[in-house]
Amino acid sequence: MDMPERRRTEAYDLAAQVVALSRRGVPRATLLAALDQARTSLRREPDRDVRRTLTWVVGAVEQDEQASACIDAALRVAARDLQRSAEDRR
Repeated sequence: MDMPERRRTEAYDLAAQVVALSRRGVPRATLLAALDQARTSLRREPDRDVRRTLTWVVGAVEQDEQASACIDAALRVAARDLQRSAEDRR
């Protein structure tokens, strides 16, 4: 079964959503569903650096690490890498 092509930023959007849900204290089942969706998208992320950074972010949330500054910095790095990738394609 072929998977539909995913937007290049979907993995970033879903990882950021996982962080936001975690910080809002949603029920664990909701967070687990969001984590699963983010991991699925990460497997399709073509940019290796972005994939690596976002995998760390999702893992940190999954392990219930509360290093907000580190998670925020990692999201900024991923956003920068996505911007760089978009500029390289031009």
